[in-house]
Amino acid sequence: MTEELTLVIGTYTHSLPHVVARGKGIEVLRWNSNTHAFTPISTFTGLRNPTYVAPGRPGLLYAVEELFEQDGASAVALAFDDQTADIREIGRAAAEGDWPCHISLDKAGRRLFVSNYLSGSFLTYELDETGAPTGETLKIQRDGTGPNAAQQEGPHVHQGVISPDGSAVLICDAGTDEIACHLLTERLIDPQPETVIKTTGGYLPRHLVFSADGKTIYVLHELGCAVRAYSYGTGEPAFLMEASTLPVDFSGESACAAIRLHPNGRFLYASNRGHDSIVAMELGADGASMKPIGWYSTRGQTPRDFAIDPTGRFLVAANQDSHSICIFRIDADSGVLTPVGDIHEIGSPVCVVFA
Repeated sequence: MTEELTLVIGTYTHSLPHVVARGKGIEVLRWNSNTHAFTPISTFTGLRNPTYVAPGRPGLLYAVEELFEQDGASAVALAFDDQTADIREIGRAAAEGDWPCHISLDKAGRRLFVSNYLSGSFLTYELDETGAPTGETLKIQRDGTGPNAAQQEGPHVHQGVISPDGSAVLICDAGTDEIACHLLTERLIDPQPETVIKTTGGYLPRHLVFSADGKTIYVLHELGCAVRAYSYGTGEPAFLMEASTLPVDFSGESACAAIRLHPNGRFLYASNRGHDSIVAMELGADGASMKPIGWYSTRGQTPRDFAIDPTGRFLVAANQDSHSICIFRIDADSGVLTPVGDIHEIGSPVCVVFA
């Protein structure tokens, strides 16, 4: 059976100190599961550094412009036609910080969350009926440092994730080795955290996912090169266990980037930049155990992000520094990844979303 998957790719269009940009904007591709061919459909060039993209209600996308605040860092609402792949801007709001690197929404599509990495702030925007950020805004400016003076001289907010029940948002702060849980209020969110998880010093918690039952948080640590599991939902979050994202015989430098849970809830995947791989782990029925299945080369450099299609059959990885994407087939029984087709060249891919 032939399938066509539509991919939305966020890219760097303007260089920053950590990246040489070759992207053109938001790229929309279709991939044929029979021929393994990528077909470019459209390119939206109306944004600068639309690095992270998130789907909203049907017909809506959201993107950041990852820039310095003085250069116009923003959160942008976009109309997206899934038939023609046409994209147009319908609203925007200032990010009120430097280098917004992640964007997400609440369950109802009423609140938009933006993480400003460099300035360490977290923004919540009220969305109107059209999905545009034209309402109230709340800024949380985090503070603190970590033991790594070079990378933890201040807060560095990397991600905000809504809880499975939609009642809270969890904020990963790589600069302070903390995950702050803020409850949602009737309008936006409580500016004071209900609880703060303190992770291992110098590990830099970057991204997280919840288990399928919502009872466990899996936190990916950028420099710790590890996934740490915490209980969630019954009392204070408690540390459960830790698993390395790297093979035991690896001795080079590496840093983690993205983490995803397979739709069947049995497998966890994370990307390694340096080792340039995706690690696959099998989760125990108790939600606490994580057993490595294998490591799979992304056939490129710096896998910044990857995504699993909603059916759980395919995984797409974005190699930021070798300017390419590649696709794996996922074995639903074993979790094993098998590369399919050739890599596809694309400038500075950062984020992958299935439309």
